Amino acid sequence: MENLLRGSGFSETAMLFTDEKIANARTKIVEALNESQTATPSAKCEIIAKLQELLLHSDVELLNEFLENILVLSHDSNQDVRKAIAGFIEEMCKQHIALLPKVVGVLFTLLRDTSPNVTKRVIQGCGSIYRLALQWICSLDDIPEEVEQAWNTLCLVKASILDMIDDNNDGIRTNAIKFLEGVVILQTYPDEDSMKRENDFSLEDVPLTMKLIRRRKLEDEATKIFELLLEFHGAMHISSVNLIACTGTLCIIAKLRPTTMTRVIEALKNLHSNLPPTLTNSQVSSVRKNLKMQFLNLLKHRASYEHQASIAQILVDLGASNGEITRAIPKMDKQEKQRRAKRALESAMAGSLQQAAKRSKTAEQEAKRSGEKEVDGKQPGRTMEIDMEELNEQKVRSTKLNEQFLVEALQKVDQVVQLVISNMDKVSEQTLQASKPTGTLTVEQYIQKIAHTLATQMSDLKVGPGASAFTKEPPMKVRISDEEEKSIILAGKRKAAGGDTASTEQPDAEDGPQDALPGGDGGEEDDDDEALSEDDRQKLEATRKLRETLERVKGGTTEPKLRQRIKMPKLSEITKPLPKATKETFLTDAVGRILRAERQALIGGVSVQRQRIITAFGASFVAPVRQVILDHILEDLPKRIELAFAWLFEEYSLLQGFAPFTHVKHDNGPQYPYTQLLVQLITNLTERPKDVFRPKESLLKRLYLEAPLMPAEATELLVRMCELEELADCGMQIAKDLLIRRPPRERTYLNILLRYAYHENGPIREKAIEYVMNVFAVHRVLTEDIEARALEWLAYLEQENPPEVMFAAEYGRAEHPRTWNEELAKVCLALFLEVMVYDQTLLQRFSEVYIGANSEMKRAVIRAIEGPIRKIGPDSEELLRLIEQCPKGSETIIIRIIYILTEKTLPSPDLVERVRTLHHTKVSDVRLLIPVINGLTKKEILNALPKLIKLNPGVVKEVFNRLLGVGAEFGSAELPLTPTELLVALHTIETSKVELKFIVKATSLCLAEKDVYTHDVLGSVMQQLVEMTPLPTLLMRTVIQSLTLHPRLFGFVTNLLQRLILKQVWKQKVVWDGFLKCAQRLTPQSLGILIQLPAPQLQDALNICPEFREPMLEHAREIMEHQIGHVSQPIMDVLLGISPYSATEANDLQIVGNYSEDAPMLSHLPVKIKQEKKEKDTEPPATTAAPPAAVSAATPASKD
Repeated sequence: MENLLRGSGFSETAMLFTDEKIANARTKIVEALNESQTATPSAKCEIIAKLQELLLHSDVELLNEFLENILVLSHDSNQDVRKAIAGFIEEMCKQHIALLPKVVGVLFTLLRDTSPNVTKRVIQGCGSIYRLALQWICSLDDIPEEVEQAWNTLCLVKASILDMIDDNNDGIRTNAIKFLEGVVILQTYPDEDSMKRENDFSLEDVPLTMKLIRRRKLEDEATKIFELLLEFHGAMHISSVNLIACTGTLCIIAKLRPTTMTRVIEALKNLHSNLPPTLTNSQVSSVRKNLKMQFLNLLKHRASYEHQASIAQILVDLGASNGEITRAIPKMDKQEKQRRAKRALESAMAGSLQQAAKRSKTAEQEAKRSGEKEVDGKQPGRTMEIDMEELNEQKVRSTKLNEQFLVEALQKVDQVVQLVISNMDKVSEQTLQASKPTGTLTVEQYIQKIAHTLATQMSDLKVGPGASAFTKEPPMKVRISDEEEKSIILAGKRKAAGGDTASTEQPDAEDGPQDALPGGDGGEEDDDDEALSEDDRQKLEATRKLRETLERVKGGTTEPKLRQRIKMPKLSEITKPLPKATKETFLTDAVGRILRAERQALIGGVSVQRQRIITAFGASFVAPVRQVILDHILEDLPKRIELAFAWLFEEYSLLQGFAPFTHVKHDNGPQYPYTQLLVQLITNLTERPKDVFRPKESLLKRLYLEAPLMPAEATELLVRMCELEELADCGMQIAKDLLIRRPPRERTYLNILLRYAYHENGPIREKAIEYVMNVFAVHRVLTEDIEARALEWLAYLEQENPPEVMFAAEYGRAEHPRTWNEELAKVCLALFLEVMVYDQTLLQRFSEVYIGANSEMKRAVIRAIEGPIRKIGPDSEELLRLIEQCPKGSETIIIRIIYILTEKTLPSPDLVERVRTLHHTKVSDVRLLIPVINGLTKKEILNALPKLIKLNPGVVKEVFNRLLGVGAEFGSAELPLTPTELLVALHTIETSKVELKFIVKATSLCLAEKDVYTHDVLGSVMQQLVEMTPLPTLLMRTVIQSLTLHPRLFGFVTNLLQRLILKQVWKQKVVWDGFLKCAQRLTPQSLGILIQLPAPQLQDALNICPEFREPMLEHAREIMEHQIGHVSQPIMDVLLGISPYSATEANDLQIVGNYSEDAPMLSHLPVKIKQEKKEKDTEPPATTAAPPAAVSAATPASKD
């Protein structure tokens, strides 16, 4: 099998499969990259994740090929895509750090991105990238130039992140802190107590021979970063998030690098004692909890052994129990404890020796400068120096004495107040800003803290009871050289070696006096190294004994002296008491002088002190003094309102026990002085006339809103204030503000507003409802209570008679009418309707109450709903649902609601649909359609038109106004019917469905709108009506009215009459009569039209309107005379009255002389011919020939 596998054929097959796999992967990657060019940001992120999976896990060999194509997306405009690229670079570096030179430039660019989110993501990735890069470079034997450039760029990245610790963005600062934590750990040395982590790397792993990366340089940089973190941790402007993050970072550094443990614990101590003033109470609590957790974690670390006592004390202050502290302390055997104590002592001594060396060097330099020299040949004297340890111990003793004195003194509140007041102006702004009380400390802890701070300052200045702990001159000691120090240590060693057996019998022998003076036997040099490694107890013993010996020489003492008190005589023992009246007189006069010195105090700059004195007098002295001060304040209240408030707050401080003195006891209780003062101020303000005292309302508002406590008496005054019309608005505004600003008593002030929301007085009721709705809708406070009260009063309408509760004295109704009236209904509805605007689910309950109410109440409800329904609007789903459902019995109010919704605006499509559904299913009343008629289709309107015109004329006019778009609310809206279509539709209504009188009224209403029915519109209407068959009944009536309204239609109507003759208008009696009336109006222009009538119809026209005969006869003569046209003989016969269609008898005709049968139109005047038939028939021919002669004879005469 192995031979088979080694065969060339198998290898080729395997290569084919591998090549095919790579080709497929390459195709997928190319497709993904092409797709990313047009993809959305979210799709691009998914593509990057897909490419990351392919290139970093499945097909690693293609990473170099497509890396640049992927990095191009780092310039994408979307921040999420750039974040995804930053994540891709991090994952790639974790698996292929050798590719760092190709991506570090992109990483540096993304670090400076304008989006904080991208910057934070890059900083998060740089932590692991920096560690991996350092490990990788340290593992290289030969460092290429590109690797060196990559390392330099990475150092720039590190420097940039270091600068970002002061960035404006909180999140960037937090991520920068975590990055710097890793840098400090990487660039420092661990020790035996360092916590071990997987794949840990430290400075000791960096090769000493490496030129690019130097240990010393990295260590110095880590030290500077650590110092920067300590400085940032102690900044007063740091935010709580950064503070917690920085605390965690320092604690991690301390656990991994125990050499920094002392510095970190000191930083945490400073934070515990002086939290940043910018933190809120909740943030302070969070920081203290985090401090407690971090201290417990540090306490668990073995390296914190020498700090266990101080950490335990701080944990007690932070609220940790003794059990928690005990469990956190690591268990160590005796040898381990001794070893750690020894190491701690060695560290301390090393520090002390280093300080001593520095002091010695300084002293030598001073000696050289002063020119002091020893005489040659003489033994040089011992060099003296200040004993700093002794001086520090003196300071500690002095601080304890001062602290004890201050703790006693600070228990007296009056001394503390005087101390603060006298020194407040000396405190710097920086101190005030940096000082912020911690809410978790008790009063005793505050006193202890303040006493310790002041005691330290007093010890520095050597003042106070602790000054006795200091010697007159600074404590001095003989300078100990290095050789003398070694001899002291060797002496301690020999003492310990010789006393091993005695130590079992006398365990406390080590406390006996020992003289280990410098200058003794130094021992052999061979034992020096061994002595330095001995138990630290011996070193400590030798040093302590030396100090005690020097103290005895100097005569120092460690016992503090007791402070002697001088007994002062009491005033009561050496003076005679004055009578009470005299004392009160003196007191009143003194107070009066202080009150009158207002201007002098202002000039002298002591107005604040004067105010403090006055308020103290007012709060702690008898009633006459209080009255004098009150009269002084009320004399000019606007100017002295601050004094009134100072007094008020002083009374409140006395009441709560905050003041350093006590108030005068009253039988009415400790609250009486405060209440009496506030009530007197409010009463005085309310009694002043508003027109004279303008700032009345503003001062009342200040008193109520700024008073620290609101007694019941002041609330009662507020209730009375709301009943006065001139102060009702002010009082209710105060009640509203108190409701919002004082949550514990919010229901009390809400009840005040609700009380007047149902008051008899209309203006007061409206104001109260306005403020209640402000609370309900704007501030959203006690909304359930307001809604419950509104529903309660609404339910009263369901009762047969008004309930007794409505006539309580608080509502201002004197009589009980026993029956409902409109005013009572308005009272019950007012608040509910306003609440219903914001909670439209109450519409259902509203309809139920309406259905159950009597007819009088229903009318009142209908009149009251207009305003609220307008506010709700047609877009409310609840309102539309109510309209669609229309509970039985609520039809009237539903129609009213629809009218309100469409009164000044066009109906919405939703409303039209709901109304249409309601009309088809439940309410068939056509009035329901009127409000939404403009939303109906043309067909629906025409179908409803016969029913609509039967309604009241006012309603019909409203319908036509909506259809014709009369009103500003319609504007340029598209109407379902044009004016022409409406008027034509009215003419085509069948009289069998609607009486003609309704149609006549409807057309008259339309024609009354002159702005709508112009002469052009009417012309179009008449044109359409004339073309109808049969002709509309009211055609000619409309024509006549149009002609009356628009005389410009004269010619159009004339042509219209001619067209009507062609349509045989005489066949319809009503239209024919109108035709003739119209012709009468158009005379003489209509004569030419009438003469075109057939002879029978002309005869009928002359019978109906005989006044047409003479003008028509004359018109016919002119036609014949001027040969304009031809008038047929039958027509002439009708005009002459001799037509067989004429009903006129022959005996009614008169023969005139100028008439000629051959030329009957030669005379210009119409004639009547009277001819007796019988004579005509019997006369001889000669006789019958005479008339023509007479006519012809008369013709010249007529011409003359």
